[in-house]
Amino acid sequence: HSPLYVCPFSGSSNPTPIMHSSFSLPTEQPIHSIDTPMCFPKKQGKVKKRVVWGIEVAEELQWKGWQLGQEITKNLVLKNLSFKIQKMKYRPPKTKFFFTVIPQPILLSPGITLTLPIIFRPLEEKEYKDRLWFEKAEGTFCVDLRATLPCHNLICPPSLQLPMCAMGDMAEAWFSLNNVGDLPTFFTWEFSSPFQMVPATGLLEPGHTCQIKVTFQPLMAVIYEVQATCWYGENSTQKSSIQLQATAKCAQLLVSIKQKRPEDQDVEGFQKVLHFGSVAVGCTAKRQIRLYNPLRVSAPFKIEVAPDMLTKDQAFSCPTASGIVPPGEKKYVSVFFHPDTLDVRTMDYLSIIPSGCAAQTLLKVVGFCRGPDVSLQHYCIDFSWVNLGERSEQPLWIENKSDCTAHFQFAIDCQESVFRIRPTFGTLVGKARVTLHCAFQPTDPIIYFRRVACLIHHQDPLFLDLIGTCHSDSTKPAILRPQHLSWYRTHLARGLTLYPPDVLGLMLSEKKLVQDANGALMIPMEDLEDMPALQCPLIPPMTEYFLDGTSDLAIFPPPVSIEPVEVDFGACPGPEDPNPVPVCLMNHTKGKVTVVWTRRSDCPFWVTPETCDVPPLKSMAMRLHFQPPHPNCLYVVELEAFALYKVLQSFSAIEEDCTVCPSWNLTLRARGHSYPAALEHHVPQFSLDVPKLFPAVSPGEPSYRSLLLINRGSMLLTFNLAPKSSSDISLRPTSGLVAPGAHQIFLVSTYPKGNSWKQHIFYLQFNFSPQYLKEVSMQSREEPLQLKLDTHKTVFFKPTQVGCSSASLFTFRNPSRLPLEFEWKVSQQHRKMLAVQPARGLIQPSENLTLTWTFSPLEETKYLFRVGVWVWEAGLPPDTKPPTTAHYMIRLVGLGIRSSLSVKEKELDFGNVMVNSQQSRLLVLLNEGNCTLHYRLLSGLHSNPLSALQLDRTEGKMPPRSQDTICLTACPNHRFQYSWTISYSLLSHRDNTIGEKQELCRVFLTAVYPLLSILDVCSMGSAQGITRKHLWHLFSLDMFNSYLARDPTPRELTYKVPTRHSTSQIPPVFTPLKLDFNFGAAPIEAPPSVVLLALKNSGGVPLHWAFLFPSDQQIDLELWAERAEFDYTELHQMRVQDNGIFSISPKAGSLNPGQEQVVEFKYSHLFVGTDRLPVLFKVSHGREILLNFIGVTVKQEQKYVYFTSTSHQFTPVPIGDTLPPRQIYELYNSGSVPVIYEIQTDVLSQVQEKNFNHPIFCCLNPQGEIQPGTTAQVLWIFSPLEAKTYTVNNVPIHILGWDSATICFQGVGYDPHVMGDTAPFHNISGDNSSIRSKLMVPGQNVFLSQSHISLGNIPVQSKCRRLLFLNNLSKNETIVFVWQLKPLDFGKVSVSPMKGKVAPEEMIPFVVTLKASVHASFYSIDLVCKVYRQDLLKQYHKDLQEWEDEKVRQEVEFTITDRTVKVRRAPWCSPQTPASPFPKTLPPIKKQQTLNRPASWNLKIPKEETSWPCPQPPSPGTLYLALTARAHATDYFLDNFFSDFHRYFLHREPPKRKCAREELEASEKESPDTWVPVSKQGKQLLVDCLTTIIRGLLEDKTFHEAVDQSLVEQMPYFCQFWNEQSARFMAQNSGLHIVPGLSPSSSSWEDREGTEQEDDKWTLGDKEGGEEEEKGKEEEELEGEEEEMKEEEEEMGKEKLEEEEVTEEKEEKLTWAGTETGSQESLKWQWQQQLKVMVKEDQEQDRKEAISRLPAFANLQEALLENMIQNILVEASRGEVVLTSRPRVITLPPLSFPRWERSGLPPRGQFSCPAAPPPLGPAASLFLAAAGLLGLC
Repeated sequence: HSPLYVCPFSGSSNPTPIMHSSFSLPTEQPIHSIDTPMCFPKKQGKVKKRVVWGIEVAEELQWKGWQLGQEITKNLVLKNLSFKIQKMKYRPPKTKFFFTVIPQPILLSPGITLTLPIIFRPLEEKEYKDRLWFEKAEGTFCVDLRATLPCHNLICPPSLQLPMCAMGDMAEAWFSLNNVGDLPTFFTWEFSSPFQMVPATGLLEPGHTCQIKVTFQPLMAVIYEVQATCWYGENSTQKSSIQLQATAKCAQLLVSIKQKRPEDQDVEGFQKVLHFGSVAVGCTAKRQIRLYNPLRVSAPFKIEVAPDMLTKDQAFSCPTASGIVPPGEKKYVSVFFHPDTLDVRTMDYLSIIPSGCAAQTLLKVVGFCRGPDVSLQHYCIDFSWVNLGERSEQPLWIENKSDCTAHFQFAIDCQESVFRIRPTFGTLVGKARVTLHCAFQPTDPIIYFRRVACLIHHQDPLFLDLIGTCHSDSTKPAILRPQHLSWYRTHLARGLTLYPPDVLGLMLSEKKLVQDANGALMIPMEDLEDMPALQCPLIPPMTEYFLDGTSDLAIFPPPVSIEPVEVDFGACPGPEDPNPVPVCLMNHTKGKVTVVWTRRSDCPFWVTPETCDVPPLKSMAMRLHFQPPHPNCLYVVELEAFALYKVLQSFSAIEEDCTVCPSWNLTLRARGHSYPAALEHHVPQFSLDVPKLFPAVSPGEPSYRSLLLINRGSMLLTFNLAPKSSSDISLRPTSGLVAPGAHQIFLVSTYPKGNSWKQHIFYLQFNFSPQYLKEVSMQSREEPLQLKLDTHKTVFFKPTQVGCSSASLFTFRNPSRLPLEFEWKVSQQHRKMLAVQPARGLIQPSENLTLTWTFSPLEETKYLFRVGVWVWEAGLPPDTKPPTTAHYMIRLVGLGIRSSLSVKEKELDFGNVMVNSQQSRLLVLLNEGNCTLHYRLLSGLHSNPLSALQLDRTEGKMPPRSQDTICLTACPNHRFQYSWTISYSLLSHRDNTIGEKQELCRVFLTAVYPLLSILDVCSMGSAQGITRKHLWHLFSLDMFNSYLARDPTPRELTYKVPTRHSTSQIPPVFTPLKLDFNFGAAPIEAPPSVVLLALKNSGGVPLHWAFLFPSDQQIDLELWAERAEFDYTELHQMRVQDNGIFSISPKAGSLNPGQEQVVEFKYSHLFVGTDRLPVLFKVSHGREILLNFIGVTVKQEQKYVYFTSTSHQFTPVPIGDTLPPRQIYELYNSGSVPVIYEIQTDVLSQVQEKNFNHPIFCCLNPQGEIQPGTTAQVLWIFSPLEAKTYTVNNVPIHILGWDSATICFQGVGYDPHVMGDTAPFHNISGDNSSIRSKLMVPGQNVFLSQSHISLGNIPVQSKCRRLLFLNNLSKNETIVFVWQLKPLDFGKVSVSPMKGKVAPEEMIPFVVTLKASVHASFYSIDLVCKVYRQDLLKQYHKDLQEWEDEKVRQEVEFTITDRTVKVRRAPWCSPQTPASPFPKTLPPIKKQQTLNRPASWNLKIPKEETSWPCPQPPSPGTLYLALTARAHATDYFLDNFFSDFHRYFLHREPPKRKCAREELEASEKESPDTWVPVSKQGKQLLVDCLTTIIRGLLEDKTFHEAVDQSLVEQMPYFCQFWNEQSARFMAQNSGLHIVPGLSPSSSSWEDREGTEQEDDKWTLGDKEGGEEEEKGKEEEELEGEEEEMKEEEEEMGKEKLEEEEVTEEKEEKLTWAGTETGSQESLKWQWQQQLKVMVKEDQEQDRKEAISRLPAFANLQEALLENMIQNILVEASRGEVVLTSRPRVITLPPLSFPRWERSGLPPRGQFSCPAAPPPLGPAASLFLAAAGLLGLC
């Protein structure tokens, strides 16, 4: 056969890309979280291929779904992947069922594909198998051919691990059930509890996959392994199994108090107490508790309040009844305290109950209720005497000493009284004082005295005595003074007030009465000389107010009384006046009394006669008149009368001053109204503050409460107590009038009876109308003497060591609302064995009190005790027998036994320990007995101090059959052989006695000595891989700056200026300060390591500085004077200086104050080894510091990791930080090959054991690979427990294939509460955020506006950004820049734009964004920016295009080897190459060898020469930008930087979904088409088309009218003031349709910059492609967010349309169903239109609120504001807008519609100003547009 040639077709030089895809079973939960079966077609996998000797071919061809009598053809594809022509042949299949074309030789050129058809022809239904063999020179290979029959086959994963779950919680997981068979298959699952599978049954089509949901609800904390079986196939005979594995744990919650107070108790193992402190009555206090879940499972919980409390009396509340705490997270629960009972200490208990078998936590909540503290300046005001017709006024201030708001009211009707107080009522805020004005204007010449009560809400009333005397020309009564009031109260207690003054004077003259020491009268008591005279008792204010003589009960009988005290005239609409009401006035004294009524002239009520005399022990009838002056009014007044002895009307009738008696005040409340019966009274508007319960009081004592009524209306409000009110309560006042905005204070009293709650109901009637009746309900009870005892009144003790003691807790509760006192009484014979603490005490209301019973057995036996407790009411005076008591009995059981301690090792040997070091050993104590032992350890030393051995604790408690571990720490301070004896003694907690000392073990130790003795920085060249932070430590810049900040020593000032002063090669040093400048390491012949230091003169005077090499300090000598012999150090320094290994440029300089200068340090890698050079840094007249320059040069291909120090100091971390930050330790690979490092973390476990098994140090990535010339960041977490320094020594760091190093890591823990502002909490290591420098690289015209960004302290998951500028100082060169970012281990940093160009003498802004991760960590990032000259870059692309064109041309050439063709060969052609009529081609382009070295080093290694090498890109300049930050957990950030939290945006990633862009890219990848350049003809065609369209629009009048119609607003940047109502009004008037529109926001400046750079497209390798992919992903995420918002808006729109259709249908039915007149239909239509508009507005408002809650909307809003601010700042930097200019005020026109019609002004939304302001800048326009958009959204 002739050979078969396979050649490429024309234009197919590039092979068609083949898309490879693989299929794997999904193990994660799908997006749909529903329980219905989810089946979807499975993607068909690609044919598996393999490569055999450069030939790519399928492993197997398979036929499925074939039928008899048909021929099925499949193609076998062979592709040559090698670089040479492949020759092969094949043999046909052996069976007759598979056949192909006639076999012939195959020749495959490189990259060419051959398709070989294979035909299958079946004859019967069975499986067929065969092979197709290929032969090559290297050997043979085959392809399997197989045809299968349809069958059932379901596959699932072999096992499924479900997430760990807590008891009572639920976990779920998903797996895929795949039908890989050829038939539809029914399946059924069999499983067991506690697993559930959904769906349990179903039908699965061929090639489809079903997602099976597995739920796990454990009931026990064990490990579950259950096998689930899936039955399928014919008669369910086939099966597939999956092993379900899950772990259940018992939930655990740690409860603590957030923001602890000193009175709180939050100690583990003790009762937790949450103290609210003192809270004002009626106010609400809030505290929070912290629930921490330390496990890896979610912890469901519920919170319960004590159930036996009265619901209405619960002052504490917790809204969170249940919840779930995620694994390792915290949840804060709020507890509220709302007290309403004064001066009561309230207690309650909250139970936090985790799910499962975890123990619950009982939280005790305590709070105290405080009320107002109101006092008066004086409690008696003396107006002295006033002439008739005159008026006297005195000031009086009232003060509230508490911080609680107080409402007060004086119980006096100032309009009807001679005494007036202004204001009568008011409100006092906390710590406030108000001045009152008291006036006295008498109407008759008599003595006036009135005791006025000042009612205070939530406080006992105060009393103010008002006294005054009125004189006329004819009548001059005795002048009343305050002393008379004191004598009167004493006489009242002694029963002398019922006698008139003349009688008392006569009795005093007859010696029947005598005066006491105070001048008061008393009956002489000769027989009872030792008995003191009666004094006026101290009466409680509430009792005095209620028992004032106006009711049946009184403290003292009233001398004069009036009945009735309250009169209701009812309705008196007129025209006739109502009948007068008789009033009876009774005189209970033994003297004649004169009664005078004070009446206002216009008062509708009056009493006749106004003045009368009442004989002793007689009564007088009077009449009360009512004449309403106005109709439809309410009248309520308090009439006032004064009764006094008639003899007091003349001062001459009074012989003794002590017999003067004040007048008695009588009040009569009268009310009535003038409303007709048919007229409805005005509706009262009020608020009434009513407590639910009366306070708890002692049995037989009254209970009082205050109520507050506020008139909220604008009209007068009257009230009165309805007759049907409960009779067992007293209300004062019972009637009255409240002005608009005023308030009325009521006092309610009752006597609680019975231990059950009794309800008191009374009714308040308002405005004299029965329909305005307010029911008030309150409850009271008599508190019982009762205790609730736990444990069924039995206490059991654990078995106790004889001679020792054990304790058992016993709890009882006080269910009453009164504090109780208790006392436990233990018999005398049992007091040595039994004790209780406390034996006597006070238990508060609702308090659970826990007692400690102590049992101390005297012998080995069983004990049984019976003890009683007596309870009585607390608060009784000392030595007072309680009136009633209650007692309870309990039973106590105990057992006495004997036991002892032992140890595992009798001798504990530390071995050899280095002096001044620490070493610890564990001593294991054993208690093999059955009782708990309390012990104390003692250590005895033989002839040496005790301080060398320390025990972590010397006392403890060991439960029975347990062991305890004691840590012994040896700290020897000198060389010696130590020996200690450890012994113990048992303790008795009852009497604090110590038992007999017994030996435990011996400890030995041998202590021995060992026998063997600036501003900113930037790196370039070979050192560019060193991070800025690492370089800062290499050059010891922190210490360098601290040295420079100190004063110089006298020796340093020996030479004040740089001077040559030495004759030796090593000059003497006059400074004690020495530092290392370490340049790191690099391979030999690598580019020099360059370090740039930015120096700045921070002082106030100019200075001169210099770096002095040893040769710069030497004096030039003659040759004969120089030494001929030098030591090794001198020779080394000479070699370094002669070869210029270290160089500084400039070496000296001068700086003015505030001036900066960049110094370049260069280290050349010329010799292998370590180079050192001492350099003296000298500041003239200042400090001098010796700098040791150190550099290392290594061999090629040598592994070398440079360790700068053997120790590393972590940043200090506060103790108690549950989320300590991640810290960075850097390793720099100085060699030329990659290295792998490994950190041995075994040493860290020792520190962990010493610290209660807490991981003090934790390394997150102990293994990794470091590329040459790069720095690896090793992540550590330092978590201290105490405020001290932690050290872990000798941590090995292994470098595979190289040496290892041991590093000492240190960390300092501090207490932020102790250190305060001095704590290093805010510091970031190596962060000079206060210094802003522009580090300009010498020779570059491009620099950054800032070389260092310090974000400071930021919260986790925050998105922080900074705006910087890239400046181009060149006058004629355009610069192209590209940012190169390294991926971070945590967080994400980005720069926008990533690439671009900068025109000459211009600057371009860019934004650096840091997205912090969820972990608290430190960020230290070095960003690199490569800058290129545009002209060099264009030349490079031009050369590269020519090189690629030549490469393509050479690839399409091929050789024809037909020997029959005879051609004339050129001498330069090869024998197989035919002559070509084309010109001579260039030699083939060969692939260059790639070296695994940094590109920046450009090592001089011989390369294989090529005729036309690939062009190399121009060498770029490099700019460095350092970024530092410290991310804190949100809780700690709020605690320490609360005021800064609002400055950060917490970025929430929206859920990613596949968008149209991804599908488009996938289709583009599958398509072999590629983009080709557009021809000139295509460009011209596009220009012509657009020109025609634009010209047509310019000539179209309709288009012009539409534009004019849309531009109704004359000033478009005021569109945010558009108003829908005004626009609709103007549209109706003018006929214009005004529609609010919002122009699309202008694109960001990044997009504009991208548009400007479209003309200069260029690429720099695969990095830019990756950047474009990242940008594409970001755009896709934004598109996904927009699609989510659009979908939700469409759904809302659909719902809105449906509602509108329903509304329209209803409107049509209402319209056509009516048969009324046209006017009624018009009104109905208008009502329907208004209803429709209201429904639409509500729907629109709901839609906007739903959109505003979306995370996508928050991200969009943040991005919009960011874009707007960036545009404004960029325009400000370009001078387009002035941010410091004076703001412009825009005034809207008045909303007067007639004025619009007259003047033609536009409506709202189209307003105009008197003088049109100049147009705003682009930034301001963008700002207004963005603000308008946010307002609409």
